[in-house]
Amino acid sequence: MEVNGKTYPLWSQFVEQQEKWIGGTLEDFGDSFDRAMEIGKLTTEITGIELNPNGETGAFFQVVGKDFTCGFSVEYGGIRAGEEGWITFSGYGGHTWRIKEKIKADKNE
Repeated sequence: MEVNGKTYPLWSQFVEQQEKWIGGTLEDFGDSFDRAMEIGKLTTEITGIELNPNGETGAFFQVVGKDFTCGFSVEYGGIRAGEEGWITFSGYGGHTWRIKEKIKADKNE
């Protein structure tokens, strides 16, 4: 997938395979400020995954949910170690969120 003249194979695979994620779970643990205020995690159902232009040269990756969306500029975000069955993302300011496929969510919850 090409965005702003660049290809993003890692992020594109989520968009191209979004059908296996739609209906799954998106959990948002917030950033360092949210955790300091003890806001707790938010949970919603995944409705889509997007990779869009961000400025003139970058890209913005996001997982869209029924109630909220989590994402980041690919320049600042990444995947980190997490629990089995989940893919955990970390973005700017320590924002941490994760996703789980629908089938796995149904079996493990």
